[in-house]
Amino acid sequence: MENDNISKVDENVKSDVAAEKPEHELKQEEIPEIQASVISDVDEKLPLSKSIPLGFQHTVIAVLAAIPVPLIIGSNVGLSPEQSRYFVSAIIFTAGISSILAAVGVIPRTSPKIPMIMGANFAVITVVSSALSNAPTISQGFQVVAGSTMVAGLFCFLISGFWAKLQRFFPPIVVGTNLMVLGTALLPNTFHWMMADNAYNPGAAMEPRVLGLAFGVFLFHVIISKYLKGILGNLTLLIALLVGTIAAGFMGMVDFSSVSSAPWFGLILPFHYGVPRVEFQTTLAFLIVMILGMVEVSGTSMGIHDIANKEMTHKQFGRTLKTLGINTFASGLFNGVQPTAFIQNVGVLDLSKVTSRFTTAIAGGMLLLIGLVPKFSALISAIPKPVLGGLGFAIFGIIIGSAVNLLKQVDFNGNQNMLIIGIAVGIGMLPEVYPSFYANFPEMVQMILGSGILSGALAAILLNMFFNFKDIIKPEKVDN
Repeated sequence: MENDNISKVDENVKSDVAAEKPEHELKQEEIPEIQASVISDVDEKLPLSKSIPLGFQHTVIAVLAAIPVPLIIGSNVGLSPEQSRYFVSAIIFTAGISSILAAVGVIPRTSPKIPMIMGANFAVITVVSSALSNAPTISQGFQVVAGSTMVAGLFCFLISGFWAKLQRFFPPIVVGTNLMVLGTALLPNTFHWMMADNAYNPGAAMEPRVLGLAFGVFLFHVIISKYLKGILGNLTLLIALLVGTIAAGFMGMVDFSSVSSAPWFGLILPFHYGVPRVEFQTTLAFLIVMILGMVEVSGTSMGIHDIANKEMTHKQFGRTLKTLGINTFASGLFNGVQPTAFIQNVGVLDLSKVTSRFTTAIAGGMLLLIGLVPKFSALISAIPKPVLGGLGFAIFGIIIGSAVNLLKQVDFNGNQNMLIIGIAVGIGMLPEVYPSFYANFPEMVQMILGSGILSGALAAILLNMFFNFKDIIKPEKVDN
């Protein structure tokens, strides 16, 4: 694929040069220079002295982006320290697999070969939490989660070739609104973290000491975000997390007993909780989340292709979705969750101006190794919730900011696009404000509409089809 694209660009470059210079004066030795100038940096193999530090930077950002998902789910369903530790390890481990498969063609004709760091998708939080809560035991719940995730991955892989034709149903107004719904629906987790042990108790009051810690972490992160630049500017969340945890330790609010008891090495094996199971209602909800994930990855991968100066053809588009399907299936296999492309790491690509896919492949290898160290996962699980609460505005605010950035592309004149955003966000917030709103409805309705992320996203898709139907049915331009 890349060679075909390069050849086309080569011909254009050579014709431009020939227009300025007679053909007989074009020296043969100039041809390799022309070819080298048009080969994207995405295929550049940097020295290890440069690749390893850049890969480590991607790794740190990826870990920070991935850990909120298992921590929120663990808090929602009451996972034990051992279960939480394994869940964090499995998600980091499968993030490594996903990132490597996206960067390197391990499986023929499936990899887009782009610098795309992949990890846990925030959109799965509600459906995974629901599946675990409704199961008789946590182990049986994880079996259902694994089965549903694997079916969703298979679905994504099979529909990948056809997906490009469905893109017209997911323009920037839909994708941006979905991200807005996602960010606002997740934002209440910030307040739950701040409340720590009193989370989900409407009658509880905030303890001054806990609020002081959370607000101190928040204020510290705001200050360093203004003054730190370059690599340190990309690591402000990590720095604030470390400083906040140290401060919590002096306040006696950190329990490291699970860290000391955790082993240094632990294998992440398939079917950790037993043979996967498939339940129709749960799997349907996971399939809806899969479609939303495909929309999100489609948009993010377009941005990566643009930054990396790599053409986004229909075939390339299909390979991106095939990789997502394979990675989702693998995540279910190892009891992880559906992955997505991390927007935060796209920012690292843009800031560093280094788009080598081999650098992100090294980051994937680092994530694999970190996933095999239970002590690291136990340390993450031991982070005090008020510390996470102080950073929650930034963690989820990034998603809302990405939505705003995407919605800048949308035309709001002479249409109802503002109404689409407003209604979708309102519908998405309803179950977040009133968790029992759909309690008297059938279980299928509760599974779908009871998730603010799913209900808001479905509202955006349906409203766009209603208001912008003429734009959707316009003939699509086909790549030659």
